[in-house]
Amino acid sequence: MPPIRTPDLTRRELLTAAGSATALSATNVVGSREASVREATLHVRVYPGPVSVFTWLRNDWSDFVSGWFDVHRDATDAVETAIETIATYAETHSSLERVETSVEACDPVDLSLVSAGSLSLFSQEALADAFREDVHNRRATTGSACHLLLWWNALNYELGYGGTRAQNNHVSALEDEGAQTIANLGATEAWDSRAVTRNIAIHETLHTFLSPDVVEEVVDSGCDHDLGTATRVDERTLEVSPMATAYAGPDEFGGGTRWHGTGCYDHDAFARHDGYEGVENWEYTTELSEATLEATTLYLERYLS
Repeated sequence: MPPIRTPDLTRRELLTAAGSATALSATNVVGSREASVREATLHVRVYPGPVSVFTWLRNDWSDFVSGWFDVHRDATDAVETAIETIATYAETHSSLERVETSVEACDPVDLSLVSAGSLSLFSQEALADAFREDVHNRRATTGSACHLLLWWNALNYELGYGGTRAQNNHVSALEDEGAQTIANLGATEAWDSRAVTRNIAIHETLHTFLSPDVVEEVVDSGCDHDLGTATRVDERTLEVSPMATAYAGPDEFGGGTRWHGTGCYDHDAFARHDGYEGVENWEYTTELSEATLEATTLYLERYLS
């Protein structure tokens, strides 16, 4: 019996086969490249709280209906600009090739928080726990998001300018929990200025994207506030960056901000502190210090990529 002969492949069949092999190879290369891309996301959800009657009167009726007033929008815009700056920095100064940002304007907090804030006027912990419960009730919790409450309580000394819930004070501290933090806009608006309001909103948000290990690696200190700067722009004017806000002046009433922060700080450990002797004018810039950018980038690489 003559040997069985395999039919010759036509030119079209050969080209088709070659094309399929090339396409498969290209797909594998692209898939391999995508698998090796390191990326991270800076995700913030912002929740407005109640405001003063005076604030109502200065805004439109539509703001009253939505629960979003100009002070909330200004604070949120400042936060959004800050995290976009971090994302840009991280993409050019780290192993991360892509950093996404997301700032969500959420519905106002549940009214139960109002009673929680009133009944526990001096309890930051009670307010933070009530806020966490509200976030969970919305089913809005994610493991990598910062949930920022824009609160209004100018007389709450314990809350001060704000604070982060201790049990999950940065977004990767507890699995699938994220972090809850509060910026007391009532205090900044009543005692200071809109510039301080913007900085405190950024300040409290960035606390949740920092941890002692990355801070210490940058400024040889485990305190987030030491990432900030206090820079003399002339003999009588000191310009303060977000992480140093409320900590750059003397520990006394009216030292920079009207109230001094009660957290950790050491002026000698700041990324930069030019001293406050003779300073009469305090300015607050939303521009992040180089140290803050470095530390948040390290956090993204280490915990969120």
